[in-house]
Amino acid sequence: MAKDKKAKAAEKKARSAAKTSKKAAKKEKKVSKKRPNDDSDSDDQDIDAILEEYKQKQAQHMAIQEAICDQPPPVRANSLFMPHPTNARELFLFGGEIFTGTPPVAKFYNDLYVYHTERNEWRSYMSSNSPMPRSGAAMTMGGQGKPELWLFGGEFSSPKQGIFYHYADFWKLDCSTREWMKIEGKGTPSGRSGHRMTYWKNYIILFGGFQATSNITTKYLNDLYLFDTNTHTWTAVPPPASYLAYPAARSSFSFLPHDHGAVLFGGYSRVKASQQNQQQQQSHKKKNLGQKIKDMPHYHTDSWLLRINANEPKLSRWEKRKKPGNMPATRVGITMAHHRGRGVMFGGVYDVEDSDEALESRFFDDMWVYAVGQNRFWEVKMRKAKKIARKDGGADGGAVGRRDRGKQDELELLKNLALLENKAGIEPQDAPLPMEVDKDQEDDEKNPLAKVEPSLTLPAPRFNCALAVQGDWLYMYGGTFEKGDVEVTFDEMYRVNLDKLDGVVQIFKRESVVGGEDEMDQDEDEDEDDEDDSEMDEDDEDEEEGSEDEEKRAKAEEIKRKQEEGRKAKALRKESQSAAEAPLSPLSPTASAFSDTSLVPTEVTEPESTLPLPLPFESLREFFVRTSEAFQAEVVENLKSKPTSVAEATTIKEIRKEAFEMAERRWWDVREEVRAEEQRLEELGVTESVIMTGGDKEGGGSGGPRRR
Repeated sequence: MAKDKKAKAAEKKARSAAKTSKKAAKKEKKVSKKRPNDDSDSDDQDIDAILEEYKQKQAQHMAIQEAICDQPPPVRANSLFMPHPTNARELFLFGGEIFTGTPPVAKFYNDLYVYHTERNEWRSYMSSNSPMPRSGAAMTMGGQGKPELWLFGGEFSSPKQGIFYHYADFWKLDCSTREWMKIEGKGTPSGRSGHRMTYWKNYIILFGGFQATSNITTKYLNDLYLFDTNTHTWTAVPPPASYLAYPAARSSFSFLPHDHGAVLFGGYSRVKASQQNQQQQQSHKKKNLGQKIKDMPHYHTDSWLLRINANEPKLSRWEKRKKPGNMPATRVGITMAHHRGRGVMFGGVYDVEDSDEALESRFFDDMWVYAVGQNRFWEVKMRKAKKIARKDGGADGGAVGRRDRGKQDELELLKNLALLENKAGIEPQDAPLPMEVDKDQEDDEKNPLAKVEPSLTLPAPRFNCALAVQGDWLYMYGGTFEKGDVEVTFDEMYRVNLDKLDGVVQIFKRESVVGGEDEMDQDEDEDEDDEDDSEMDEDDEDEEEGSEDEEKRAKAEEIKRKQEEGRKAKALRKESQSAAEAPLSPLSPTASAFSDTSLVPTEVTEPESTLPLPLPFESLREFFVRTSEAFQAEVVENLKSKPTSVAEATTIKEIRKEAFEMAERRWWDVREEVRAEEQRLEELGVTESVIMTGGDKEGGGSGGPRRR
C-alpha cells in the first residue's frame, strides 16, 4: 500500500508539473500576441507580419520607377510638353496619342518622360498612381514659384475613334519627386479637351475647350473657372449679362499670363451656318431649292484680356482688346509658349472647305512672337551669328575679352551704385551683383548639342507642334502634317535660342509615322526631287558659262555699294550721336533708330514707361551696365510708396536684384523692335556696337553707348 501511495504521489506531481508548464507556455504565447484594444485570442496570425506585408504592397503601389532611356519617347501627337518651373534644365512630356496601323487605330499614352537639356538625356517615370491615358489635356505651372505642374481633362477614345470619353479629373505633379496627386474639390469643371490653362498668382485659370460624344457631334465651350491653389477650391465665373463682352466658345487658342490675369488670342470652333445649295448657285432657274444648314469652320482672330478680381473672383471680367498689330496669316493648330511676357508660335494650318467632300489645307512653317503688353506680332527669322568688334578689347566671343569686359562691367556697376547710394544717403554694403547673363553660355559649352551646327532653315510645315520654353531656349517637339487622306506624325525635336536666333539645332529626328494609309507615295516624291536636282545642275552649268563676265560687273558693283554704304554709315553715325542725347521714345530705343513708323506698335495696352531702352547690338549685360543707375533709382523711388518698415528692411542686395530684374524685363519688352532695327542697320553696313567707357563721358555707363 505504501508503495502504491508513493507511485500515486509521483504521478500526481508529474501531472501538476506538466500542467504548470503548459499554462506558462500558453501565457507566454498570449503575452507575445497581446496588442492594445485587441481582446480576441482566436486569431493566431502574426499582426506585425500582416502589417508589414500591407506596407510593402502599398510602397510597391506608390513606387515611382525611374529608367534612363536609350532612345527618345515613342512618337505621339497632342501630348503635353512643359518646362520645369524651377529647374532650368528639365522638360516634361506626358500623354498623347498615335493613330496608325491597317486599318488604323488609336493608341493613347499616360507615360511621363523628363528631358535633361544639358545632358541631352531622356528618363521615364512610371507609377500606378499616374493619370489614365489621354490626349488633348491642358497643363500649366503655378504662379507662386513652386515646383508643381497642374493638369486637367483630356480625352480618350475607342481604337477606331467611334466613341469618345472626356476626363474631368484634376492632377498635381510634384516636379521634384515626379509624384502625381489627384486633387478632389467641389465645383470641378465638366469633362473636356482642347481647353487651355494658365496662371495668375495663386490661381489656375481654365477656359473653353470642346466635348465630343462621337466623331460627328462636337460642342464647343466658353466657360471660365478659377482654381485657388491655397484653398483647393474651384470658382465658376459667370458671364456678364451681355455676351458681347465675353469671348465666344472655342478650343485650340493661346492663353498667356498677364500682370492683371491672362490674355487670350485666336482659337477654332465650328458654327451653324446656312449655305445655298450648290445646284442653286450653278443654275438661276431653280429658285426654290432652299438652303441647307451645316457646321462651318470658324477661325478666331480676336484678343481678350481677363482681369482677375483677387478679393471676389466671381467678379473677374473680360475686356476685348483691339485687333493685334501685324497679325500673321489666319491659322489654327498653334498654341503659343510663354517667354518673358511674350508668346512664341510656330507653324499652323488653314483649311478651306469647298464642299462636304473637298478640303484644301495650307500648312505653315514660320515663327512669330506676340508681345502681350503691346498687342502686336513680330515675325522671327533665323540669321547667321556675327562677331561684333568692340573698342574695349577683342572680338566678341574671346574668352579673355569676356573676362576683361566682365571686370570692367563690375567696376562700372559699383561706381554707379556708389553714386546712387550717396544721393539716397544709404550706407554701402558689400553684396555681389546678380550678373548671371553669361550662365547660359557656360552651360551650353557643356551640352553635347553645343557643337551641332545650327541650320538657318526652320522645320518643315506642320500644326499642333508642342512648344516649351526653358530659359531663353524654345524647344519644338513633334507635330502633324496631312497630305490628302494621309496623316504624318513627326518624330523629331528641335531647339532655338530666342535671344540669338542664330539657327535651329536638331536634337533628334527619326522616321515619321504615317497614319490613314499604308504608306505615302514616296517614289513620286523621289522622282520629283531627282527632276529638281537635274534642273539645278543645268542652271549651275549656265551660271558657270556667264560667271567670267559677271565677275567683272560684280566687282564694280561691290566697290560702288561699299562707297554708298560708307556715306550712309557716316551720316548714320552723326545722326546717332545727336540722338543719344535726345529723349528716348517709349516705343523705340532712339528717335532716329526707329524712323520707320511701321516698327512702332499701333496699339499699346500698357502705360508707357520712361525707363531707358536698349540700343541695337547691345547685349543684356551691356544694357544693364549702361542703365543700372536709372533702374536702381527707380527701385528706390518705388520703395517710398511702400510702408516704412518694408522700405527700411530692404537691403542693398535686394535693390540691386530688383533693378536687374526690371532691366531684364525692359530689355525683352522691346526685343523685337531692337532686332528689327539691327536688321535695318546691317543692310546699311552697320554691324557693331561700341561701348564708350572711361574718358568718353563722365559717369561712363550713364551716358549711353553710341553706334557706328
